[in-house]
Amino acid sequence: MSLINEFLQRYAKEYDFYNKLAHQVAVICESIIQRSGIRAIVTYRAKKPDSLREKLIKRNSFKKYQNIEQIYSDIVDLSGVRIAIYFPGDREEIGKLIESEFNTEKIKRFPNTEQKHYQEISFNRQFTGYDAVHYRVKIKENKLEDNNKRFAHAQVEIQIASSLMHAWAEVEHDLAYKPQIGSLSEEELTILDELNGIILAGEIALEKLQKAFKRRIASMEQQFNNHYELAALIRRKINRSLLEDYYMGRVDILLKFLQKIELDNPRKACPYMSSLDNIRTIRGYNTIVDYFADLILNQNPDYYSQYVEAKYESSYNNPYVSIQKQIMLSKENTLLGIFIEKWIVLEKTVKSMVQDNEDKEESKVRIEHREPLASMVKRDITADELMLEDIKHLEGIRNKIIYSTEMPDNQQLENSIQLISFILKRLSEQSEGR
Repeated sequence: MSLINEFLQRYAKEYDFYNKLAHQVAVICESIIQRSGIRAIVTYRAKKPDSLREKLIKRNSFKKYQNIEQIYSDIVDLSGVRIAIYFPGDREEIGKLIESEFNTEKIKRFPNTEQKHYQEISFNRQFTGYDAVHYRVKIKENKLEDNNKRFAHAQVEIQIASSLMHAWAEVEHDLAYKPQIGSLSEEELTILDELNGIILAGEIALEKLQKAFKRRIASMEQQFNNHYELAALIRRKINRSLLEDYYMGRVDILLKFLQKIELDNPRKACPYMSSLDNIRTIRGYNTIVDYFADLILNQNPDYYSQYVEAKYESSYNNPYVSIQKQIMLSKENTLLGIFIEKWIVLEKTVKSMVQDNEDKEESKVRIEHREPLASMVKRDITADELMLEDIKHLEGIRNKIIYSTEMPDNQQLENSIQLISFILKRLSEQSEGR
């Protein structure tokens, strides 16, 4: 007991750290889930010392702790985050987001053979019990600001289950495993099992509700009310296998973009969604949203400015960066605007020169994926290797602005603006010399 008391005294001093760590992870989870257009409730907590004492006493009876470090290794949920999803079908997609965003130490799926059984009484369940996935993760250190680097070295348990399952598990845990007076009777355990069956039936109903929601959105004529509706429509329209291979991406940015260019209703957006199945043959895209946006930008280069505006307006809730720093960064976007203007001119110029070399009667009705400018220049325009390398470099800057969470710095933008001007001059001279 003296070792447990020593640990608890130390933990009491560290409680604030574990609570802040759980809060940081919860903010990150809420951000990446919300941006992807998935509905969920995210809560967090650090384990209370009183509750921890009870757990340690029970575990010490068979663990036989020898030192404090052994206790820290054994108790994996000092910091915990709970994700209660509206629709059970979203669990796997959230899991992919978690594995991408954090360093994943371990994944535990329930029900499994390790799942606890009721003690003190022989009781056979009729239903499967707790159905969830637990992730033990650490925050990636390179994503944290310097004053938060300490959070990268501690583990957090993230629990993902439906909101119904979380509610049932909370009741079962407090009644069956923390009874106030004696053990539960067989009648009480039977009722808990019956409630579990009701919860599982409720999850089936939620899955049917989600399908009905997607069907309704697909038949809408009015504008999207929010990015959750846009995400639901994309998930209904595209091949299910794409969601297994690609992340959805920032649907919140996509909706802002569609609003700015007046494509924010199902009828206008669906033609682009029908082209999304080609994503399997395209290299270089991280998310479905990236590809969707590029389909639009390929047809309408003038929309680059609106896309970058949408991206900036949606980036003030970066969970890793302080609000003050984000505001400071947003004030440095003058050069970004100049680069976008120059890039639009360059892309239009190259496409115009390519089109002059092709059949001018060819229809542009088809919505096609975007071909890199360097490939177009190499195929249809006379250019030396230096120009091709310069265009590839500029395309990398363009892609960073469109896809990445980071923006080029001012020096990169200044150099790129000058480079575009130089290439435009060479292309103009080449066009006049024909």
